[in-house]
Amino acid sequence: MQRTLKKKEYVLIVELDKKVYPTARPVTTGIINQWYQNNPEFGFIFEENQRMMGMCVAIPLNKKGWEDLTNGRLAEADTDSSTIFDNSRDKEIGIHIYHTERFSQDKGFYKGALKQLAKVVGNLRTKNLELRVIGFSGLAVSTSGMGLFYNKFNCREREFINPEHILSKKGKLEIVESPSQKELSEKIKQGYEYVTRCKVLVLYSNEPSIVWDYLK
Repeated sequence: MQRTLKKKEYVLIVELDKKVYPTARPVTTGIINQWYQNNPEFGFIFEENQRMMGMCVAIPLNKKGWEDLTNGRLAEADTDSSTIFDNSRDKEIGIHIYHTERFSQDKGFYKGALKQLAKVVGNLRTKNLELRVIGFSGLAVSTSGMGLFYNKFNCREREFINPEHILSKKGKLEIVESPSQKELSEKIKQGYEYVTRCKVLVLYSNEPSIVWDYLK
């Protein structure tokens, strides 16, 4: 069973994302509320016997918003009503995945999420026949996220190279923004363990991907 996120669950989304991406500029429940002012169905949960099995939180963006986000001119926390897709006005949409979470062992979860996104886009097209999905993206901050977006979806880094690195010390994650090695080396000397570099991974509509088997 699949259902749209409830507003009271926005707090859970923020907390889950904070665990893997403890940024100083976090997305808030108010920002999520703006994402879903027009189409809340882009955020959804999978349930089985009233138990949460997984969630997908996607940001529906207009052309300028998606291009600015994927080119580093806009952060996830900076998205607002001016960058959010409006089906009564926009003919192009870019889908950015903010957060996915799997609470079961279902390795095919991502296919279910793509299938649901396809349904959402299909419903939009009933009133917007010229609607085109121009791209698909995500900010990957974990090895599992990078594996999904890079290996499964064929998303790639483009001109924008995110300078954020995730380090860990005593089980606590920390983000270090460093375009050079100096600050990272200092942190490692202080007992930090290097985890990964954050990457904005992008897929364009003219590139091959399993994503387009669902969203085209």
